[in-house]
Amino acid sequence: MGDIVADVGDLFWKLELAAHAAQSHKLAGRRQSLIANAAQQLLASLLALGMLMWLALRHRGTPSAEAHRILSKTTTVFAAHGEDTTRTRHLRHALATSGAAPRTVLMLGRPSCSVGAAAKRFDPAATINGATFLRPLDLTSVIVSLPRAVAELLRGFAEVRRYRLPLPLRDRIAIAFRVALGIAHAQWWRSAAGGLEISCAIFAHTGNSDTSRLEQAMQAQGTRTIHVVHGTNIGWSFAGLSDLAVFQTGADARLGTGLPGYGRCIHLPIEKPEPACQTGDWALLTSYTHLQNSAYRENGAQADCDLVEWVRKAAILMGQDPKRIFWRPHPQIDLVATRERERLKAAIAQAGFSLWPQGLPYQAIGKFAVAVTTPSTALTDGLRLGQPVIVASVTPLQRDLLYSRYPLLAEDEAALAQLIARVLDPQHRERAFAEAWQAIEPGAPPDIARLLAINPV
Repeated sequence: MGDIVADVGDLFWKLELAAHAAQSHKLAGRRQSLIANAAQQLLASLLALGMLMWLALRHRGTPSAEAHRILSKTTTVFAAHGEDTTRTRHLRHALATSGAAPRTVLMLGRPSCSVGAAAKRFDPAATINGATFLRPLDLTSVIVSLPRAVAELLRGFAEVRRYRLPLPLRDRIAIAFRVALGIAHAQWWRSAAGGLEISCAIFAHTGNSDTSRLEQAMQAQGTRTIHVVHGTNIGWSFAGLSDLAVFQTGADARLGTGLPGYGRCIHLPIEKPEPACQTGDWALLTSYTHLQNSAYRENGAQADCDLVEWVRKAAILMGQDPKRIFWRPHPQIDLVATRERERLKAAIAQAGFSLWPQGLPYQAIGKFAVAVTTPSTALTDGLRLGQPVIVASVTPLQRDLLYSRYPLLAEDEAALAQLIARVLDPQHRERAFAEAWQAIEPGAPPDIARLLAINPV
């Protein structure tokens, strides 16, 4: 993946374009001519600047003077996007369970509602007691930062030209917007936190130009930034500029050291549990069918439908009642196209599998005799619960990622059947779990007190 952005000089543009390449399903194509590239980049930049001005006017943020008064009462801030998704829930849960101390939370991302509404989206059940929510943006910071934003967007003309993949206009606009938003965030922080001693900022998600430029401004004023990584490391999509990146597993952290930007990459070690006692049921967790997955963008629900067929055939070989195979889709299943969602549900029904019971918690995956998942964080979650999770990859894997070295990886029907037979055998199940644990080294979920106690050196 690094070869695709090897000629991109600026680190912020490199992070943006590498993340685009990592999430793009079209890894080949014809690059545009110099004139076409310049025209599209100019249009994208103008639209991005106009959009930022409009959103700052419409949804507003927190005036820097008001934020200064609030920030003067704390030494730690938290930052998360105003949404209830997998990239925010881990930090929200950590905040909710960290005690009654007041917390100051910065609402990141493209403004699409008021600050209060964004806070409700982030914490719909109001689980965080005494939290104060700020948006690191106001109209003044946008206006003051415009000259710098224009200069940075002009730099982007050359950087985008060096990118070795096609870049659609829609993606250009999104990147240009994040560039401008990040520069406005940085200006806001310099005004809001100037002269204050904010020792630490903990981010739920970062690595794009908007959040990383905010981090850079924080670091310039002596604030240590920590990225609490929410998912399994898939390479450039998880690269950032934080002083410290706390990954979900030891394997993730080792991969993170090969990415540019992070000061240190660690995980929070935990003891290996005993393999859990299991029922005779199987669990199937699918995640290809969600909006950010390249397999979904290319072929809809096909990859998950293929996996359903793999599991159906394995069940026949093992004599497993299909009704005792319980299917749990990715949480974004309701956001994908209706046609693709119904297509996947039809495949489940045709295979005779059961839907995941409404009252059954996610943590129950530790109790199943077999748990098969597509490449996802379900791997780490299951291992923490004592489950020797089988990862089934229907689409090609990036060979330098941890999944490719996982001992319970199946990349075809035959391998899946063999691994299911192995974990069902009491004499081999414990060994399989031990090998899986050693390869991944699952870490503890984020804990605020433990994060703040980490030695900065």
